[in-house]
Amino acid sequence: MKQQSRLLTLDANVLIAALKADEPHSKKCAEILRKVPNHFQLAEPSIIYQEVCGTLARKTGLEIANDAKKQMDLMINPKLLTNCDKTLCASAFCLCLEYNIYTIDALYLQVALKNRAILVSLDKEDFIDRLKKKKLSIEVYSVLEFPY
Repeated sequence: MKQQSRLLTLDANVLIAALKADEPHSKKCAEILRKVPNHFQLAEPSIIYQEVCGTLARKTGLEIANDAKKQMDLMINPKLLTNCDKTLCASAFCLCLEYNIYTIDALYLQVALKNRAILVSLDKEDFIDRLKKKKLSIEVYSVLEFPY
């Protein structure tokens, strides 16, 4: 019997580093991505497309950004993609104060909480470490701590 895959919310910086080999920790980020879809399914806020593809377009060009979009379309089940609409934003802004995190990070956290997903980010100091200071109902890891 095949084991059911768990839900995973990846901060955009993980996907960018996985797709851009000259980034720090790109090998570990790519290793995490290779676990999708066999071990994990991605649950993401829709803003991930702008963050990943916009950053790649600026740093590497449109061809790589378009390739990344195609890969993300294959990796992210539309049912697990949360629209960054008024409802999501209104439910996430209080997390900025509660955890002392940046606005966009709060969107990823809210999606992870809503889906009971594991949250992973390259931003250890300003995101993951701040979350770990308080009791959360989900697992949170920096890329280098990710145990799976």
